[in-house]
Amino acid sequence: MESIVAPFNCLSDFYFGFDSANAIITEWSIQTGIAMDQLRYVLCLFLVYPLALIYRNIPSTTFKHTADVIVGVLIAQLVLQFAWIHSFITSTITYLLLCTLPPAYAPICVFIFNFSYLSGSHLYRLYVDYMGWTLDFTGPQMLLTMKLTSLAFNYSDGKQSQKEGKSSDKVIASRQQFAIQKLPTPLQFYGYVYNFTTFLAGPAFEFREYLDTTTEIRFRHKNVTRVPSNAFAVARKCAVGVTCMALYARFASLFPISNFYSDEIASMPILAHLWTLYVTLLFVKIKYYGAWKVAEGAAVLANFGFQGFHEDGSPRGWDGIDNMDILGFELSPSIRQALRAWNKGTQNWLERYVYSRTNNSLIATYFVSAFWHGFYPGYYLFFLSLPLATTVNRLAYKRIRPHFVDGKLQSIKWMYDLSGTFVSVMGMLYFVIPFQTMSLTYAIIAWRNLYFVGHILCVILLVVYSFIPVPRRVVKDI
Repeated sequence: MESIVAPFNCLSDFYFGFDSANAIITEWSIQTGIAMDQLRYVLCLFLVYPLALIYRNIPSTTFKHTADVIVGVLIAQLVLQFAWIHSFITSTITYLLLCTLPPAYAPICVFIFNFSYLSGSHLYRLYVDYMGWTLDFTGPQMLLTMKLTSLAFNYSDGKQSQKEGKSSDKVIASRQQFAIQKLPTPLQFYGYVYNFTTFLAGPAFEFREYLDTTTEIRFRHKNVTRVPSNAFAVARKCAVGVTCMALYARFASLFPISNFYSDEIASMPILAHLWTLYVTLLFVKIKYYGAWKVAEGAAVLANFGFQGFHEDGSPRGWDGIDNMDILGFELSPSIRQALRAWNKGTQNWLERYVYSRTNNSLIATYFVSAFWHGFYPGYYLFFLSLPLATTVNRLAYKRIRPHFVDGKLQSIKWMYDLSGTFVSVMGMLYFVIPFQTMSLTYAIIAWRNLYFVGHILCVILLVVYSFIPVPRRVVKDI
């Protein structure tokens, strides 16, 4: 009798506990020295690739949604254990809210509910893992919060467009681009929620992207009979991601976060001090580059992220859900452009569903962004300092840059661009330190070691730029 039920016990173990898989991963973790939570994440990021290859060839849209739900939940169970239930609770309540509330009020209620739940999750993490870096359910929950709130606004926008028709207003027209005019079926909804290529590390994309890809509407063109090849895009993203992961695994331990507030590092000569801080931050970023690029590659392999066709039927590319412009961030000529190149999925979400719906309020946008990340004081020091830096950036763009673009200084515009890149790199290095240290005490120590130079320079430049007249030919604000 025991031999008969043994296979079923094995299946139960695999599907619900993954005890055997976890035992193997634990052994690998001991052998490699990689934390088990990180190893599980990384293994599942690569496990998605062969699954995505199968997924893209499923002919039935219904089967694709079903595969997303089943595979997504299994991966969530393996990585998060039963903590994945939080995603089910929030998504189910969100769907019920969309079903029962008037579309005009549903987005606000969905937004408040999901942010309240996410805040509770962050507070719980503060209690059980204060200042820790454990990869738990709060990461996927942050991504899910973006997806659920954007879906609620998309549904409301769709219902509004049905009543009012097409609008000439640019903001409303841009909203209609992602609007949906009817509520997704439960299968479509949960397929979007648990889409296995993006559940763990993103990128979080619009429901319209998910629906148009799974139904293959996005690939229809009069001169095209098959889905364009994405092999190069997948290989490029995966190669960049793997390279970043390898660099992080090999060298990151040499540049710990404590460098930011270390008195020993601060006692170095200024150039050595700044270089050490720069390399330390670089390896922090490389960790995200690796995970995001590998995740992007898997999503593209499943045919997400296609940018459409040119008029002649040639493909525009596969960067539609690109989450990180690495060179654009590292070599950005301004802090504002650097922010747009970083975590673009989140930036788009903030711009579409916070900034444009709060009368273009930067303060509200930065506050929501900090709230979304959690409650460590360092997050708020970072996001509340950004308006000062971006205001200085705007003034420089309006009052200084035109002299190098249209004025007498055109011949040395390269000097302006080069200095802008240097200031952007140093500015981001300075302002982002609290975000990484998280602690108020460590952040103040780090800024004190740098003599609060970032804030002081911003205030000085703000005063100086205010007295510089705007040139007659005003370049359009960025």
